[in-house]
Amino acid sequence: MESVWRCVLLGALLGQVAALRCFSCDGDRSCQDTEACGEQQGWCRTTVLTTLARSGVSERIQKGCDVAGKPNNSISFVSHGHVVLLAEEHCATDLCNQGAPNALPSFSSPAQLECFSCVSSDHSCHGPSVPRIRCLDPQEQCVDITAISMPEEFPQDERRVKGCGRITRCREPLGFHNRDSFYLLQCCNSSLCNNGTQEYLDSPLPLNGATCYACEGNSSHGCAPENVTPVQCQGPMTHCMEAVGSHALAGPGAVLKGCASPAWCAAPYSAVYKGLAGARTRCCRGNFCNSEIQGGPLPRSQASPRPAAQPALLCGAALLALRARLPRTG
Repeated sequence: MESVWRCVLLGALLGQVAALRCFSCDGDRSCQDTEACGEQQGWCRTTVLTTLARSGVSERIQKGCDVAGKPNNSISFVSHGHVVLLAEEHCATDLCNQGAPNALPSFSSPAQLECFSCVSSDHSCHGPSVPRIRCLDPQEQCVDITAISMPEEFPQDERRVKGCGRITRCREPLGFHNRDSFYLLQCCNSSLCNNGTQEYLDSPLPLNGATCYACEGNSSHGCAPENVTPVQCQGPMTHCMEAVGSHALAGPGAVLKGCASPAWCAAPYSAVYKGLAGARTRCCRGNFCNSEIQGGPLPRSQASPRPAAQPALLCGAALLALRARLPRTG
């Protein structure tokens, strides 16, 4: 009996040791509070919101635990007449998120790209005169990000952002959609190239001939056999995709199916947009080819490798979600 209790105590101690610890706060750079991360959280996060206004520069920093696999990204855009800069970084060791990314470049550089810049929250993305922004970093591109979900995971007025950004793997369109979600990230390298005006909810992209299975949830709810439905693929989303991982609500064996662009298949944005931790993703060409995952783990031979535990920066829906949570400027 004593040996059994020793095993129980040892297991409890190992569980405590294994829990990742991160700095956790919402304020300025003097963050000292910490938290133990949950079972689905494998990385530490630091997000910096910088606002440039006539009255000066303000900064707000959020730190905490996050699901593994999210990229390190940054974006800047005009909102309510102010310039907003968002940067996010992730790391995977205890208390590794002590520092904070500097959203404002500390160097002087020649004139960079000029991009159209707007957010749906102030209706500046709709109309004949969309504001413009000069990129501050020579490595930034012009970006156009759309995030639509049913039910709404993000406020309806936050589903379109244009501006400057450093978006991981955005050399080609990053897109995913099924019946409940539509996400499209597009980047380009010439001034004012992010000039698209299409409203994807009211005017969908042309069908490309592919048809895939679609669902979100797990094998008992959302992605049960009776919940899986066909969806006709749009625009650059020419592949069928299925991913499995852990989700805060759906738990282990959470499944995501739908249409994806080739770039999305190789990128970590299922973690960004759907909070899918430890996601294993499979993409294929051919109608209804995404039928292998029924819930539970994806066979390792079919799985994409787990993201390396290294710093890697945010975007897209995560940026939109953060912008919705933080107080508006102006």
